[in-house]
Amino acid sequence: MISFIASLLGRVLFYVYQLLEMIIPNEPETISYYALAVIVTTIIFKLLLLPLNIAQTRNQKKMAELQPEIQKLQKKYKNDQQTLVNKTQQLYKEANHNPLLGCLPTLIQFPIILSFFYIFRLPEKYAFTDPAFYDKMAKNFYYVSNLEKVDTTMILPIVAAVMTLGTSLLMQKIQQKTNPPSPEMEQQMGMMKTMVYLGPVMILFAGRNLAAGIALYWAVSNAFTLIQQFVTYKTIDEAEEEALEEAKLAEESKKSKRTTND
Repeated sequence: MISFIASLLGRVLFYVYQLLEMIIPNEPETISYYALAVIVTTIIFKLLLLPLNIAQTRNQKKMAELQPEIQKLQKKYKNDQQTLVNKTQQLYKEANHNPLLGCLPTLIQFPIILSFFYIFRLPEKYAFTDPAFYDKMAKNFYYVSNLEKVDTTMILPIVAAVMTLGTSLLMQKIQQKTNPPSPEMEQQMGMMKTMVYLGPVMILFAGRNLAAGIALYWAVSNAFTLIQQFVTYKTIDEAEEEALEEAKLAEESKKSKRTTND
């Protein structure tokens, strides 16, 4: 299944490469068509997946709005799990909310992420299937002479790891804003904090043995996600400020009416 998806996405990479050849008649010395194709293809698929990520954020926000009611149900029916499940499902139904939709973007993105790993590990198999054409291609990216090889300087893996860390920390902040953890979830939150730092470390170690093209893909992909999460975080902040301002104005209006009546 993953191999099939990788073949489809690999064709997209190949067509992007050909399009870049048409748009830019002279290949830049510092960055090859191949490196540009990796960057552009990554951004294209991140843009295509953007609506799913936005839907996931909205789902998290809706879940946060329902959290007080869910906690009430958990306290009320803590000794009756079946009733708790039924009441919780009823609450979701009345709110027109499906908690499973929050997992959908991750489930869809995972095979795509894995497929890109396959492509950039074996581009001659999944994207550039003509051996003669592939051998003649320039594959440099600034200081990296060949994206097929390991980046011995570790610059790209470090950039990818930093972007991953920044994205994870921002996502954690968004999660805390939209769905504050209950005391019962403290242990789970501790595990999530560990994963925030484990991901970048794993990328660093992987970068020591994998093609630089994969590190470039990770760096671009996570840079895009970091920008997206930053915009999401600022949007939530602005929404909270507006809500507080509205509440403040409403409170002032009530005080003014009481003063007038007195």
